Amino acid sequence: MRYVQDEKPERTAEVKAWLDEEIATQQVRYETIATEMEGLQDKRNGWIARFLEIIQNKGFNVNGDLRRQITPEEIPERPDRPDADKVVW
Repeated sequence: MRYVQDEKPERTAEVKAWLDEEIATQQVRYETIATEMEGLQDKRNGWIARFLEIIQNKGFNVNGDLRRQITPEEIPERPDRPDADKVVW
């Protein structure tokens, strides 16, 4: 028995050219975004520190207006690797 997925149609030269152009464009976009994200690392560290301070001092809303503070023991340690803050790469 043969399935439709078993046979892949050949790509035309036009489609190959379009794919090559699209891939190159996507790579440029990715590199631009990655550079911007890496440039935000100092700000991101400040945002994280501020967030941790808020949830330990003010707490966060668990349900409605019920708040719970997070203890320092509950805060996980930041991994010691260069890509620890990368979300999508």
